[in-house]
Amino acid sequence: MTTRADPARPTGLILAGGQSRRMRGAMPAAQPDKSFADLAGTPLLGHVVQRLAPQAGQLVLNANGNPARFASFGMPVIADSIPDFAGPLAGILAGLQWSRAHAPSATNLVSVSTDVPFLPHDLVAKLQAALAGTRAPIAIARSRSGLHPVIGLWSIALAEDLAASLDAGTRKVQDWTARHDAIPVDFPDILIKGRAVDPFFNTNTPQDLTEARALLAAAPVIGIAGWKNSGKTTLAVRLIEDFTRRGLKVATIKRTHHDAVAAEAETTDTARHRRAGAANVILVSPHRWGPVHALSEESDPRLEDVLARLTGCDLVVVEGWKSAPIAKIEVRRAAQADHRPLAPGDPNIIAIASDHRSEHSHPPHFALDDTSAIADFVANRLGLGPRAT
Repeated sequence: MTTRADPARPTGLILAGGQSRRMRGAMPAAQPDKSFADLAGTPLLGHVVQRLAPQAGQLVLNANGNPARFASFGMPVIADSIPDFAGPLAGILAGLQWSRAHAPSATNLVSVSTDVPFLPHDLVAKLQAALAGTRAPIAIARSRSGLHPVIGLWSIALAEDLAASLDAGTRKVQDWTARHDAIPVDFPDILIKGRAVDPFFNTNTPQDLTEARALLAAAPVIGIAGWKNSGKTTLAVRLIEDFTRRGLKVATIKRTHHDAVAAEAETTDTARHRRAGAANVILVSPHRWGPVHALSEESDPRLEDVLARLTGCDLVVVEGWKSAPIAKIEVRRAAQADHRPLAPGDPNIIAIASDHRSEHSHPPHFALDDTSAIADFVANRLGLGPRAT
């Protein structure tokens, strides 16, 4: 890819100067750098570039070793100016110095690590907004997993101070940023295929990489949430019909608080199988089959565990699970005005379907019976197929 300087945007620095020690088991010996770990057919670094490039001016990669291995990414590669892997501060210094020399119109540098494939699309905008009107020279990203010291916006004017601090032996990013009253900036979860994910999900180990691959390979999910008798099932059925007409294979999950799931008397053969120690039991009849999974008295199944059992579908529609961390359509009725709305307290509600007008524009509102418009909206948000003709 090619990039160019843009005075309205900060220089973008991708930090890949580490040694990928914790990822070694998942990488081939010939190319142990985790930047090249495959994630849904694209190198890990490629995901970061795709998300950062639209937000930054010139992109530059900080990496040690032979720079030729990154030639396919088409951006400058700079090594630490301090030897012996001095840590991410050395990479940030290299980026500040490079920006001053090659992108003199840029006043700030945004840095990210090479192992955060789900970077938010508003990363730079929110970091810039946090610094606006303040004298602070640094803004650092923060999410539910904590502070992310190497993901931040840095004033180019900090180069000399950082160089002096590194010469004095400073190595921890937070030790240095604390001296400059860095501003933490909170980022909410983002939705990946309808699932709420930390925007700075870090693929630092083989297990993390496996989780990221599973996330991107999973079928998209949309929830239908609302209070009892709001019309959840009616909307769910109409959406299932609409998406089926589009040629999608739809799976559904319905939550109930009644013990009405495939009533299995304790005297049945399958119950005896379970008591004997069978870990999984599948009941098959001439017309249907299904697993019989018994829970302990204290257990309440997690939605993610149930979702993991669904395979071979293009979309999962979930009815119930109001508080689940998935994208949801809230169903409202005017007759239930005494029930508190769900959307104000749930950032994962992406739209509202109601039988009455609302003065609020966010999240988007749809008429409860406008199934086609709701389905088109969901398809666009989840990257599903085009509308059926």
